[in-house]
Amino acid sequence: MVASEQTLPNNAATGAGPPTTTQRQYSPLPSVFRAIEYNLPPNYRKLQDTEHGYHWIYRVTKTKLSARIYPNVDGDTINISVFDDSKNPDLTANGSEVIKMWSGDLRMTGNWRRRLRRASGEALVLVNQRPRCPNCKKPLVLRERRDNQQQFFGCEDYPRCNGSITIIDHDVDRKRAGSYRPQTEQYVSQAQTAAS
Repeated sequence: MVASEQTLPNNAATGAGPPTTTQRQYSPLPSVFRAIEYNLPPNYRKLQDTEHGYHWIYRVTKTKLSARIYPNVDGDTINISVFDDSKNPDLTANGSEVIKMWSGDLRMTGNWRRRLRRASGEALVLVNQRPRCPNCKKPLVLRERRDNQQQFFGCEDYPRCNGSITIIDHDVDRKRAGSYRPQTEQYVSQAQTAAS
């Protein structure tokens, strides 16, 4: 059955009054942000604010770590950062500490979508596994050395326990060698060389 103008409520027929659910127009996400969102794992939640614009966050309450994706479209980069939220129970915007070795910028050149999928997926793995103290097995928290400001994970029970581990470097945007060829091409070229 098709509704005619007479059977619709007055505000729907004339367009006056508040729009109904079917009439609401949602502003579409700009295409570059749609491309970023499409290439992120579904665990990330999209947010928008005046400071960061569109960005995506994945928080793990159990580990108190979070992964955040901050696009800088004007600079053609995407910042992928892992934060330690253990000293920020209210999860305020600037209260968490960035884990520098697990964070970095991804250039939006070449096959950036594939690199974004890989880097954002690796960030999910990192935030789901807070390291434990090698001595007492309690969770480790992010600490910084006084002399060189180098970050490391130290036992939350310090000074009773002085267990710690270094943070392994996590390069967000690895540079690939330009001469890389798939194995099948290498075998074909080796076979051609051997035959001549």
